[in-house]
Amino acid sequence: MSLTMTAAAIPESRKVVRAGAAITAVADILKRRGMEPGKTALTEDRPDGTDEYQQEVYRQAWVNSLRLSGHDDYARFTLAKLREDQFPDHVRAYVDKLVEARAHNRDQEKLPEDQREIVRPTIQHLILHGSTGTRKTATAAAAGAYAVERGLMARFVSHSKYLGWLRPDSAPAGLTRTQILERYERCDLLVLDDLCEEMDEYATNHVRTLTNNLITARANKGRGTIFTTNLNFDQVEVVLGERLASRIGGRALPLKLVGDDARKPQRW
Repeated sequence: MSLTMTAAAIPESRKVVRAGAAITAVADILKRRGMEPGKTALTEDRPDGTDEYQQEVYRQAWVNSLRLSGHDDYARFTLAKLREDQFPDHVRAYVDKLVEARAHNRDQEKLPEDQREIVRPTIQHLILHGSTGTRKTATAAAAGAYAVERGLMARFVSHSKYLGWLRPDSAPAGLTRTQILERYERCDLLVLDDLCEEMDEYATNHVRTLTNNLITARANKGRGTIFTTNLNFDQVEVVLGERLASRIGGRALPLKLVGDDARKPQRW
C-alpha cells in the first residue's frame, strides 16, 4: 500500500470511528433513561448525523410517552394546528425560553460545580386550565411536539397514571420504579396531564409526597412542566395542600381555555 493511499484512508476511518462513538454515546443515554436502543424504531434508515439521530430518539420518546398514557392520537397536534384561543404564541414563547435556559445550564455543567450558575426560566410552569373539552390536552401535546422540534426531551403522562405506575410491580413496558422516576423527573419538558383528576377529596399523604417529589425535583433543576387541569388554584390546594399548590403556582403562567366541549357529547 502506498503512502498516498494510506494518508487518504485515514480521514475516512476517523470519521467512522467518531460516528461509531457518537452512536454508542447516544445508546448509553437511552439506556440511562430507561429506553432500549434496539426498540426505538431507529433502524438502518436512521439519520446519519448525530444531531438528527438524537432528535429522532427524542421524537420516539415523546410518541412513546403518549402511547403509554393512552393518548396515541394526540401525536398529530402541532402549534400550527392550534386555534387562537389555544394561545399558540404563548406556548411557543414558553418553550423557546426553556430552550434558552437548557442551553445555558448545559454549558454551566462543563464548569466545576462550585462555579456553576444554574438558571431557571422566568416561567417554569405553564398551567392550562378550563372546563372539560376545551382542548387543554391538545394544546399541551402541541407544546411537547414543538419542544422536541427545538431539541428538548419531552414526555407526557397523566397524573393518575404516573402515581399508579409507582405502585409495586405496576410500571409499564418492563420498566422499574426507579426508571419511571428518572424518566419523568429528568426530561427537559414534562406534560403532567389532568392534575388531580378524580381526586375530589384530600389526597393521601403518599400521593402528596410522590407529586411533591416530582415537581420539586424538576423545579430545582430548572426543568419546565406543563399542567392541564379542570380545577382552579383553590381546588388544587384542597387536594394537594397549600404548600404544594403554591409550588405549582410559583413561576407559573396560567392560561384559561374556554369554549364548548369539543367532544360534542350526546346528552341524555
